[in-house]
Amino acid sequence: ILTGHQENAEFALAMSQSEAFVLSGGKDKSVVLWSIQDHISTLATDYGAGSNGGKSPKSGGNDDKPTESPKLQARGIYHGHQDTVEDVQFCPSSAQEFCSVGDDSCLILWDARTGTSPVVKVEKAHNADLHCVDWNPIDENLILTGSADNTVRLFDRRNLTSNGVGSPVHIFNNHSAAVLCVQWSPDKSSIFGSSAEDGVLNIWDHNKIGERSGPASKFAPGLLFRHSGHR
Repeated sequence: ILTGHQENAEFALAMSQSEAFVLSGGKDKSVVLWSIQDHISTLATDYGAGSNGGKSPKSGGNDDKPTESPKLQARGIYHGHQDTVEDVQFCPSSAQEFCSVGDDSCLILWDARTGTSPVVKVEKAHNADLHCVDWNPIDENLILTGSADNTVRLFDRRNLTSNGVGSPVHIFNNHSAAVLCVQWSPDKSSIFGSSAEDGVLNIWDHNKIGERSGPASKFAPGLLFRHSGHR
C-alpha cells in the first residue's frame, strides 16, 4: 500500500521510464512520489531477518491469520496546487523531475533534488481546469497540456510564462468539448494525439503549423487527421 495522500487519488498516476519511481496526484492538492526500490529493500531486510534462517515462513493451518499488506512511505509530498491534481508526468530521462496539472488551471514543474516546492509554477496555463499533461520523450523541452477550455497547448519549458501567466508556443483548437488526454508519438518529436469529450481523436504535427497549402489547409493549423468514430 502506497501511503502519503490524505484524500482520494483517482486520476493522476505515472511511472518513470528511467527508474522504479511512481508518482500520483489527488484531491488533497498534493503530488506524491514513491520509490519501488524502497519496498524491495524493505522486503529483503525483513526476509533476511526472518526466524527460519532466511526462508519464507510456511503457511497453512487453522491458526493462520491474514497478513497485513506492507506499506510504502512516500519519498516526497509536494504542495503547490490549490485544487485537485488531475494528471502527473515524469521527465523521460529523470525520475527526479516531473510535472503536474490541476483544476486550479496551473502547470507545475518539480525537481525532487531541490525540495518539495515548485521549481516553476505556470499560473493560468489554460482558461479552465487542466485534465492532462504529457512530456515529449524525444525533445524534453516540450510539454503538452489539455483542458476543459477545449484546447491543447504546447509549452517550451525554457520559456513557460510571460507577465506571470502561461505563455504557450501554440494553442491547438479543434475540439468542441473538454480535452481529456494528450500523448506524444514515441518516435516522432513533433507528432501527438489528443482526445476529448466530443468523441474526437485528433492527430497533430506542430511542425506543420503555418503551412497553408494542400488539401489540409481548410483544417486547424497542424492538424493531420481527425477521427470522429467514438460517438
